[in-house]
Amino acid sequence: MKKRLLTAAKFLISLGLIFLLYRKIPLENMAAVLAGANFLWLLPIAALVLINTVISAAKWRMFLQSDNIDLPLSTLTATYMIGSFYNMFLPSNIGGDSYRIVDVAGRSQQTARTAVSVLADRLSGLLAMVCLGVVSSMLVGSRFGNPWFFLIPLGLLGAMLLGLWALFAQKPFNAVLSICRLNNIPLIRRLADKLLLSVSVYSADRKLLIRAILLSFLFQFSVCIVVYMLSQIIHCHTGFIYFCMFVPLVTLLETLPISINGIGLRDAGYIFFFGSVGMGELQTRSLALLYLALTISYSTCGGLVYLHRLLTQDKSKKPPTE
Repeated sequence: MKKRLLTAAKFLISLGLIFLLYRKIPLENMAAVLAGANFLWLLPIAALVLINTVISAAKWRMFLQSDNIDLPLSTLTATYMIGSFYNMFLPSNIGGDSYRIVDVAGRSQQTARTAVSVLADRLSGLLAMVCLGVVSSMLVGSRFGNPWFFLIPLGLLGAMLLGLWALFAQKPFNAVLSICRLNNIPLIRRLADKLLLSVSVYSADRKLLIRAILLSFLFQFSVCIVVYMLSQIIHCHTGFIYFCMFVPLVTLLETLPISINGIGLRDAGYIFFFGSVGMGELQTRSLALLYLALTISYSTCGGLVYLHRLLTQDKSKKPPTE
């Protein structure tokens, strides 16, 4: 019941933000902007999105291989895409990550290690995003003369580094479990032991960590390129440097768990940031709608991949025993 109420509240927040942001914009004018769009940009955008998916799957595969789980890159790429389909219906990335865990655990029969690999994949991506957000916020903060642009991402980075230190050092992590008395629950204790074992494997492989972080930065930078390409569809002339400054901050804004799939928050970020550098009201809102359309299209492709996987009845999948 609480989850339904929370989802309903997020839906109302998204709906309210959309109403506030678009209520004064004539729909026929926005339709005219989109009607004059250069959709040839969709070809390189689609190619780059696919490359980004392969990059993400390759990074995830490195963590799995460190835990002696070896699956083809093509399988993990398909699983990643199907996860995006699940994200359309469940909050944040919970749906997609849950599917990834269940799917790979069914193939490897290693549930805990698979879950840790997904967690490591998410944390490395989040760390890269927050780091870019800190750099971006320094540039944006100097432009707007507001230190909060810098302090908030810096606070997030500090919290992340503290949490990672607790995991890698292990003793602080165990101390937290003991204080909360979670180590008295057998299931949590077993999962925590396997988590720490995998973390120790990751931390011992410096090359793995460096490669994962580099791939995460590459992915985040490519997102800036994708949004810039979307702006070219509607003939925006805003410099690419501003996309490098603003997109990481908008992406951080989207992660706030107060709306459905970042709808409303993303729009507000584009309108505020890009509007400050001369992008018109119609263009900022059209850009936000194009990004939403791209997200839905990508998730729909993931649904088609899922349908193909169901129809072909993948025989490699077995019930996890761990």
